[in-house]
Amino acid sequence: MPPEDYARAFQSGFGATRRFLIARGAHHDEAEELAQAAWVRGWEHREQLRAPELVGFWVNSIARNLLLARFRGRTEVWLGDHWDPAYCMNLDWIDVARMLNMCQDRDKDLLEQILEGYSAEEIARSSGITATGIRVRLLRARQALKRRIAA
Repeated sequence: MPPEDYARAFQSGFGATRRFLIARGAHHDEAEELAQAAWVRGWEHREQLRAPELVGFWVNSIARNLLLARFRGRTEVWLGDHWDPAYCMNLDWIDVARMLNMCQDRDKDLLEQILEGYSAEEIARSSGITATGIRVRLLRARQALKRRIAA
């Protein structure tokens, strides 16, 4: 992919990549940094891209993998001026586990799949209902969890 085309794709797709990461649980600042890291990695390996019209999808896949690596804590991810070491303890997962234990089994299974990075469409295909149905179930599961936490 020529550098000029990649630059145009970056200008039009960076915001979408940032929103993609936020929708999957990244904080706004983290989403910004991970989106930048994903577009840089895409730039470094742009000669591997065989279908230039899919550059946004390709970079979002890179961004998703970077985000999952951060959640799982298995690898170091360069975020601008510092490394995020894999050996740091992620205390957020303790809170997540406690919240999941408050959920009904059906809601817990759905929330775990979302936390693992599956999209509503992927969950819908495996469960045999529509993606909209999954989103509605997810909304209701989050509302029920909020009520349990507030109680």
